[in-house]
Amino acid sequence: MSNLLSFNYWFLAQPAMFVSWAGTVLLVVFTALAVVGLVAKIYGVRAGLDKFVRRAVQRAGTCLLSMGLVGLLHYFFVFERVPVLSMRIWLLVWLVAILLWAWSILRYVRVEIPKANAMKAERERLNKWLPKAKR
Repeated sequence: MSNLLSFNYWFLAQPAMFVSWAGTVLLVVFTALAVVGLVAKIYGVRAGLDKFVRRAVQRAGTCLLSMGLVGLLHYFFVFERVPVLSMRIWLLVWLVAILLWAWSILRYVRVEIPKANAMKAERERLNKWLPKAKR
């Protein structure tokens, strides 16, 4: 545990390769993120969803696909022992980025979608009384 708090652990220019089980787990997680992101993007395009739900699914798919590919790229850098790009701090940066992106998607789903649906319902309620164009 004290190793996690040391400066040298996070900022070592060429850290040691992952332990075999940890490397395998990270490779599976990054690949799964990319595949699930790709499936979500395809589902968002093909499914007959509401416009706002489709946008949320597209955003989630973009997040997962991007972060999966960035994770695989980092795994490659660690495997090839590329200086600076294989530092462990990049995993923390990756984790913070995915958490912020997930927070923005959750905010969109929890705040923006209900607000847009309420505005749509209000507009329909008001347009009910407006004269329609003759055909």
